[in-house]
Amino acid sequence: MSPGVLFGLGAAFAWGSGDFLGGWNARRLPSTTVAFWAQSTSLLILFALVIAVRPGWDGAAFGWGLAAGLFTGFGGAVLYRGLATGNAAVVAPLSALGAVVPVVASVVQGDAPGSLAWLGIVLALAGVVVVSIPGEGVNFRSNHHLGPIAMGLAAALGFGFFFVLINEGTGDGRPELVVLLGARLGAAMLIGSTVVVGGIRNPGRLLPNLVALGVIELSANGAFALASTRGNLAVVSVLASLYPVVTVGLARVFTNERLTVARVGGAALALAGAVLVSTG
Repeated sequence: MSPGVLFGLGAAFAWGSGDFLGGWNARRLPSTTVAFWAQSTSLLILFALVIAVRPGWDGAAFGWGLAAGLFTGFGGAVLYRGLATGNAAVVAPLSALGAVVPVVASVVQGDAPGSLAWLGIVLALAGVVVVSIPGEGVNFRSNHHLGPIAMGLAAALGFGFFFVLINEGTGDGRPELVVLLGARLGAAMLIGSTVVVGGIRNPGRLLPNLVALGVIELSANGAFALASTRGNLAVVSVLASLYPVVTVGLARVFTNERLTVARVGGAALALAGAVLVSTG
């Protein structure tokens, strides 16, 4: 198994774990508080790493990272807005299609994956969409407007361009740490605006959870940055996008959330796709 595949899967595991932990804490604290403390933790760690490692300043790397952070921050904001309006059944599955963007970018750049990997990409994306469909008990406001569809696709574009921009930022041997610093600062700019509006609370005994969340999110970004320099953009992006499977699995293990037949089938599709992508 190539390093790019390993780092891509590592990013999926970290993002999936982070989503589970973030969701668990968001049921006990305002989402702005969760985002603020997690983001602050990851930024402090990054600053310490940059000071210790001294990778050398690279304006292009920082710029690509900053743009990536703005896109992923936008994607997250649109996704949460869509979920908050009761349209999770539409928004969540569509947002999982973000990996289509780097797949298209990879083809345009002349770096298309092999035929076996293509089959794996289709299976993995289909599986992730099925897994992302909310289960029972989720409210869905049925209407004939395009709002939920637009929010889901906007979130997908935000997440997808994050993959592409991180890949561009780490190209030509540019330092990954500087790219990550830009990405976290870009996301912080959008998170900061929501904190001003929503305010933050003292997390109390939940602070260690939020610190851990910041570490996990930074690890996910770092793993993808490393994957992008060691593998095909389309392949590593699809593998990293398998994170909903991890989130659902952790919810089953730690909160005894019931798995529907559809979700089990979706997870099986996604994992089969991951195997084909990894070997193709």
